[in-house]
Amino acid sequence: MAADNRPNILLLHADQQRFDTIAALGASHVHSPALDRLARAGRSFLRAYSSNPVCMPARHDLLTGAGPRHHGYYGNSGAFLRDHALATLPRLLTQAGYQTIGIGKMHHNPPREHHGWAHLHLMEELPDSREDDAYLQYLEQVGFGHVRCQHGVRPLFYHTPQPSRVPEEHHGSAWVARKTIEVIETPRDRPWFIMASWVGPHPPYYVPQPYLDMYRDTPLPEPCPPPPGGGGQVPPSPENPGAHEPRGIRMREAYFAAVTLIDTHIGRILDALDRNGLSENTVVVFTSDHGEMLGDRNAYQKQVPYEGAAHIPLLIQGPGFEPNTRTLRPVTTWDVAATILDAAGVRPAETHPLVGDSLRAESQWPADRIVTTQSGSGAGRYLMAIGGGHKFIHWYNGGQEALYDLENDPWEQNDLLGGGGSPPADLVEPLRLACMEFERTHGAPDRIADRDFRDFPYHEKDPYAYSLYPRWSSFQYPHWMKGYAADDLAAIEAEMKDCIASEVACICTDPDWRAHAVDEWRKIGGDPAVLEPGFPRV
Repeated sequence: MAADNRPNILLLHADQQRFDTIAALGASHVHSPALDRLARAGRSFLRAYSSNPVCMPARHDLLTGAGPRHHGYYGNSGAFLRDHALATLPRLLTQAGYQTIGIGKMHHNPPREHHGWAHLHLMEELPDSREDDAYLQYLEQVGFGHVRCQHGVRPLFYHTPQPSRVPEEHHGSAWVARKTIEVIETPRDRPWFIMASWVGPHPPYYVPQPYLDMYRDTPLPEPCPPPPGGGGQVPPSPENPGAHEPRGIRMREAYFAAVTLIDTHIGRILDALDRNGLSENTVVVFTSDHGEMLGDRNAYQKQVPYEGAAHIPLLIQGPGFEPNTRTLRPVTTWDVAATILDAAGVRPAETHPLVGDSLRAESQWPADRIVTTQSGSGAGRYLMAIGGGHKFIHWYNGGQEALYDLENDPWEQNDLLGGGGSPPADLVEPLRLACMEFERTHGAPDRIADRDFRDFPYHEKDPYAYSLYPRWSSFQYPHWMKGYAADDLAAIEAEMKDCIASEVACICTDPDWRAHAVDEWRKIGGDPAVLEPGFPRV
């Protein structure tokens, strides 16, 4: 049999990692030697954007290379893939003779829906059972089966930095690297496609203490303020700390500590490639599903079209990518999907609704390339187009629009369409038309008519809108314990008390939120009196 010389493909995928987290690309406040190494060895895409800055839709955009009209995910959802005949990257690569392995967070529904993967080693945020989750099984095997909140305490303390309750060698970030290295070092007679996917730096920021200490009281960039006049203001949420409050400062420190933790274990994987002589013939991609506002515009989390949430890191090393190069051409998650298929020499059927273009052909693209991204449904939906150094946003809520000059106003403080501004039509119109064309072909159906958007009447935004859920961390008890036996409740209580002991622990003060938290604890069999001692610590 002739040797199969097609490249291996390694997709290193973080969750909720912002674009400004790589020291070699200007983020000098971050310790990121492994990502710096990738940036030097390959091409850095400085204007990469999440196709949808929410976990499940972004991941399904990547999984299929198609838009939400075809896979069905406009936001996080308990629904199944809309069309099970829709081709996926792992299925196409498996059929083409690649060994395909998913490791870590996949966010499939149901969790073990294989979508064409030959092997799945899952580590989900909120698994439904120990049997579903390889990392939970691993913790039990190495003597940490008593840990209930395996990625940090999410109920009540979702936005509280937390030292890891297990040694670093057993932390989830280390486990993803361990499994990936095992696969890399397994002899095989075919090329492989591995997706190594971390839960971090998604909150809660649950990292070993040395990483927290590394950033303690270290000067970090200030979050960008709300724009003058309140244009595009993100409504406050009761769970969000102020940027200059102790908890806001510690959250930023812990976020970058989580970035460095993942970077450490990416370095182990890159070392394994070198050690096994695989670096020259492996395409290595590093990216994230979306970013994190981290106090920008007084907001946290994702979902919004602003830079902190929508702008993501993207580095690619390997055949077809010149070392130590950078580009400002705008690209999206869909382009990453198209690139992986192209690197493997796989061409989907002509009928497959592939949105992106292979980044291996970037030099042939027009200089004025425009990319479109989107998020949400109904009146909460928006479309965003980026091109010519500008960002255009259209909200279906009343048809509001905004335009930002990303070159001269990178933190989007000056809306060129607001305040009576009137930028040239030849700048705005191509971006607006790109949004409409995307919607007509790949986005929400029936939202374009007579060459214009079909908007919803304007309504005031819910003050909780940018928390994703009204009481986000009041109810996130571990799913994998069915019935919540007494020992489960005692273990969760002990882990919550660990958080309360932290100097930066802060349970939301909103009385409605607190009442909901007590009710959710009572529903799983907990004693409300257990929570009350923690509430005064605000």
